[in-house]
Amino acid sequence: SSGINAEYGGDLSHLTGKDILIVEDIIDTGRTMTKALKLLKEYNPKSVQCASLLLKRTDKSCGYVPEFIGFSCPDEFVLGYGLDYNEFFRDLPHIGIINEEGIKHFAV
Repeated sequence: SSGINAEYGGDLSHLTGKDILIVEDIIDTGRTMTKALKLLKEYNPKSVQCASLLLKRTDKSCGYVPEFIGFSCPDEFVLGYGLDYNEFFRDLPHIGIINEEGIKHFAV
């Protein structure tokens, strides 16, 4: 993940007192989600929770674990089912791992 942009082009004060559910495809290190949660909590929502299809098992994790997890996955480059590599493989009907040969072949 490349991080979050704190400029959302609008006032988020309408989130005050609301229950918020963030739906994410994958949590890698958890750093981006930690930043997003900190930003959202500034608007005093009633609650903020996260549901993620995948949680990567990695030593690089900051320790963040979402409230709802579909599956955990190894610390590999996963793709398919909406996850892509250079715009390839997003439409696969399953989740897979791309190997080094595939990374080199589909590099831009």
